[in-house]
Amino acid sequence: MKNKLFLTILTIFITANAGFCLPLHVKNTIIKFSYAMGGVILSSLLIFLGLSIYNKFRSNALNEKTSVDEEILKTPKTKDDAIKFFIRKNRLR
Repeated sequence: MKNKLFLTILTIFITANAGFCLPLHVKNTIIKFSYAMGGVILSSLLIFLGLSIYNKFRSNALNEKTSVDEEILKTPKTKDDAIKFFIRKNRLR
């Protein structure tokens, strides 16, 4: 009987104090989540910009007189030809 009373009082005390502490924990959680999402956005932008710059330099090196439409049905002979065709076909515009 004594233990039940003690546990009930302890539970009431803990839940009453949890209501006061909750806003602080929620605020810290929101701040940490915002930092994480900011990092995700920043890294996504850096990857996008890096790939765009790479694509501009790489596509200038791969420009040839033949169009991609003419080469669609041709099978690449080597691995390098396959890579060049893939990059030309999927280049950002």
